[in-house]
Amino acid sequence: MPQTDLSIVVTVHNESVVSGPTMRSADLAIARARAAGFIVQPVIALDKATPDCRAYFHQPAFDHWARWEVEQGDLGRARNEVIAKCDGENIAFLDADDLFSENWLERGLELIQAGAQVGEERIAHPELNWLFDGEASVYVKIDQDDPLFSPHHFAFTNYYDSLCMSPRDAHLACPYVHRDIPNGLSFQDWQYSVETMAAGYVHRSARDTIIFKRRRDFSLVIESRNREATVRAIEPLAIDRIAMLGRKGGAALGIQ
Repeated sequence: MPQTDLSIVVTVHNESVVSGPTMRSADLAIARARAAGFIVQPVIALDKATPDCRAYFHQPAFDHWARWEVEQGDLGRARNEVIAKCDGENIAFLDADDLFSENWLERGLELIQAGAQVGEERIAHPELNWLFDGEASVYVKIDQDDPLFSPHHFAFTNYYDSLCMSPRDAHLACPYVHRDIPNGLSFQDWQYSVETMAAGYVHRSARDTIIFKRRRDFSLVIESRNREATVRAIEPLAIDRIAMLGRKGGAALGIQ
């Protein structure tokens, strides 16, 4: 049986009609990746989904997607559970109210495969995050060997985003932590970026790709910011180690 190149996972909770454009963008991106010769597994993960959400995603229009029920109620734990069941050599996530550029999955897979040819284990990111609805801004996701990259940036915030494309092995080696917003701990994607970089994965952006991120009046990101939540204290961010994060020679200082 041919190797599945990618599992694309849309995690849903209480969304319904807002996900129409999301699923359309995902289908277009999957079709383009398949046209390029990649084998893609599409999965909808219903994490403690509301009745309206469940009814929406069980429409016949989505019968070409696998639908998996999850009862975690936490984004990190839900993703970890789903990853363990996925067939794909690589995993990409999409939030139920965001959108892919049509070329994102194809370009991300090409970037990861090109890395394998030169012995570089890569995690791919879209070149741009375009925030819309409750916010209007664009963020550039730079390569970790870009002249503008500074590992000290991770002491304050994350260069990258949870909607990346990673080898499944990276997720198994660096599983997502759970949120603990009441105690000021959140941003699993931030910790995932740091831990995978410290483990030797190289973060690169796929040129000319975009993920469109919807910003609503209330979201987990907004709640985390309002509570001034931060990432957990982890060894690669220690004051005597952070300078070598993502740099060649980091392993010499015990950063693995």
